[in-house]
Amino acid sequence: MGACARSWFTSLWSQRCSAACGKGNQTRMVVCLMDHVTDLPLDSCEGERPPEVTLCDSGPCQNRLEWYTGPWGQCSTECGNGTQTRSLACIFINNGQMEVVDQLKCSSVSQPITAQPCTLKPCGVQWYVTEWSACSRSCSGGYRVREVRCLTDNIVPSDHCDPNSMPESREECNKQPCLPEIDPSCSDQYHNCVVVVQARLCIYPYYRSVCCASCSRAQKTYPNFQKNYIRR
Repeated sequence: MGACARSWFTSLWSQRCSAACGKGNQTRMVVCLMDHVTDLPLDSCEGERPPEVTLCDSGPCQNRLEWYTGPWGQCSTECGNGTQTRSLACIFINNGQMEVVDQLKCSSVSQPITAQPCTLKPCGVQWYVTEWSACSRSCSGGYRVREVRCLTDNIVPSDHCDPNSMPESREECNKQPCLPEIDPSCSDQYHNCVVVVQARLCIYPYYRSVCCASCSRAQKTYPNFQKNYIRR
């Protein structure tokens, strides 16, 4: 082969047949090269041009299992990067008739992907927040905090977010009143101490003794209720 020889070069045949079953085609690329580098018009090479298409057979179109893919769904986000999904069905094909069967029956068939990334319009800048911290108090009102930052699509700090839509960075929490601590040795020995408290009977030593826990809790929650009752 001389320095200016012009030769036919071909790629490998495509791995898959164009038909899922029955007869189809496989293809390959054919180029005419000089010096194994320069691409020439196809009519510049000598000799018979190699074929670009060949027949292939994927087997009979009977008793076959195939995956059927539904259309891709909408992107999971309105802007920026997200994910879109699609549904799959296992189809049994026999003599041109198709039947949906359990997906486990298609376990031996290469399964198409069901999710892929998607990107819509850029989001520009937007507010990002961390999770809330633990509340500063367990009762009687505390507060919790979180970080709030304005970031671009590339997660770079920015000053261009709308301040009117800025999420709160601090909020109140655990507003319920604290239950008074009761001495473990102080317990209710009467079956209906709720009535004793409601009837203001805790001013009497006997009821204060048999309903120790309820009377102590009522006095700590409403410290003036006994005094107000005595004044009446």
